[in-house]
Amino acid sequence: MKRLTVTLTAIGAILAIVTIGPDQIAQAQPAKGAPAAYERVREVMDDRFKDMKLAGDPDKDFAAILLAHHEDVIFLARTQLEHGADEQLRQMAQKILDEHQKQISELKEWQVRNRSADYRAKADQPPHGSGPLDQKGTPAPQVQAAAPAQAAAQPAATNLPTVSGTVEKVDVGAGKITLDHGAIPNLNMDAMTMVFRVQDPALLQGVKAGDKVKFQADRVNGQISVVKIDTGRGQPAPARAAAQPAAAANLPTVSGTVEKVDTAQGKITLDHGPIPNLNMDAMTMVFRAQDPSVLKGVKAGDRVQFQADRVNGQISVVTIRKGR
Repeated sequence: MKRLTVTLTAIGAILAIVTIGPDQIAQAQPAKGAPAAYERVREVMDDRFKDMKLAGDPDKDFAAILLAHHEDVIFLARTQLEHGADEQLRQMAQKILDEHQKQISELKEWQVRNRSADYRAKADQPPHGSGPLDQKGTPAPQVQAAAPAQAAAQPAATNLPTVSGTVEKVDVGAGKITLDHGAIPNLNMDAMTMVFRVQDPALLQGVKAGDKVKFQADRVNGQISVVKIDTGRGQPAPARAAAQPAAAANLPTVSGTVEKVDTAQGKITLDHGPIPNLNMDAMTMVFRAQDPSVLKGVKAGDRVQFQADRVNGQISVVTIRKGR
C-alpha cells in the first residue's frame, strides 16, 4: 500500500508538470508532440479500466487489476522520459520503470502458473470466500452482475434540445470539437467551454473555429458526444464513410497472445509486444476491432500476429491472424 501511495504521488507530480506547462516550471521544456503523447496515455488508461471485466475470483481479479495498473504507470513513465526535461521527474520516471517492471514479471509468472491444470494454492491458504468480509454476520459488498452485451443505444436526435454555441477548436483526426456553449438540459450541464467527442466524425466536415453553431449532444456509449451540428450555412454535413487507418501494408506487424475475445462488443484483449506506429510499449490491453468479423475463429490462448492503428480516434486492431 505504501508503494502504491508513493507511485500515485509520482504520477500526480508528473501530470502536474504537464498541466501547468513549460512556462511555469523551471527547465521543463516539453518536446514537440508531447500533448499528443500524453493524450494517448490518458486514452489507454481510460479504455483499459473501463473495458476490464472481473473474473469473480479474488486472486485473479487482484492480479489483473494490479498488472493493468503497473503497465499503465510504466507507459506514463516512458512518455515522461521521451518528452520531459525536468531532471527530478526523469529520475522519478526511471525509478518507476525499474520497480514496476519487476512486479509485472512476477504477476505474469503467477498468471501462467494459475492457468496450469495442476495449480494449487498453498496448503494453509484459506479457500476463496473465507476472507474477513465473507465471514458470517459481516455483509459482503454486493457485485452486480454484468448486463448481457447488447447493441449500444443511439440517442433520438428529434427528442434532444438544440443548443447554441461557438466553435473554439476542431480536431477531425481525433473526432473531437471544443465548444463554448449554452446550457444542455438533457445532460444537466451548465453553460461552459468543453471538449466533446462526435458520434460520427463526418459531422465535423466543413466546421471550423469561430463558427456559430446549433448542436445536439447526448451520452453515447458512456461518453458525452455531439450527435448533430449545424453551422447555419445550409444542411448539416452529410455522413460519409468512417476514416480508415493507414494502409495495412504500411503498418508494423506485432506478435501477441489472446487473453480474451468479446465478439459481441467487437473487442479483444491482447498481451502484445511494442507497437511502433502508436508509440506503445509491450503490455496487456483491450483493443477494439475495426471490423468485428476479424475476430471470427480467434480464441483465448491463441498466439497471433496483428496490426493496430488509430481509427476514428480509437486504438483498434485492423488485421489479425493466428501464428507467430
